[in-house]
Amino acid sequence: MTYAQKFAVSIFGAALIALGTGQIAQAVLLVESESAVVNLDVKEVLFTVNFNQVPDFFTDQYGAQVDSFQYFIDQDGELPILNASPIYSNFSSIIRGDEIHVAGDVRIRDVFSVGLSEPNSGGWGNIRGSVPYTLDGTVLKFSTPLQLIGDSDGVFSYQLLLTEFGAWNGITNENKSIISSVPEPNLALGALTFAALSIGLRLKRKHKSALSPVNQ
Repeated sequence: MTYAQKFAVSIFGAALIALGTGQIAQAVLLVESESAVVNLDVKEVLFTVNFNQVPDFFTDQYGAQVDSFQYFIDQDGELPILNASPIYSNFSSIIRGDEIHVAGDVRIRDVFSVGLSEPNSGGWGNIRGSVPYTLDGTVLKFSTPLQLIGDSDGVFSYQLLLTEFGAWNGITNENKSIISSVPEPNLALGALTFAALSIGLRLKRKHKSALSPVNQ
């Protein structure tokens, strides 16, 4: 089954579930702000998402989380994301918030399946690794090594999708990573040390001058 077919089936299935159970649709989960900030010193990237409401990553109904997210990572840093053929051929990895309810962490997978699909994979590729996350109210944060998402220089682009009961809720955001600019600690320490030494020398000279005998 192609991704387009899987996508259509998931949307149709979610609609049937809502109609069959008579559920009243909850407010749609939206992204108020988000970022991917890279620390090149440690080769890690911090993903932060501020939602419009507290997401539910654990309620699992009919094999799908209530709220979830996915990041498609393009290691070349190009925008728009879907600019290659065949579809997804330019992606290095997919970050799957859709599997948080399985083991309580964020899984990162290959985009294209190799052989038999793994349980809970959603039809995507093998697991590259997983990372912990924090959810403080509406703010989600998690860090991952650049190597785990298939990037090396910290310059990448991504597409963030939100889903509800496994179906895309229509919310998509595309952006580029941000390289954090942190002052070199050695330079800062050197400047402070130099300033302290300069002050100490001046005080020492003044002290010696006060003790010297007055010339006759």
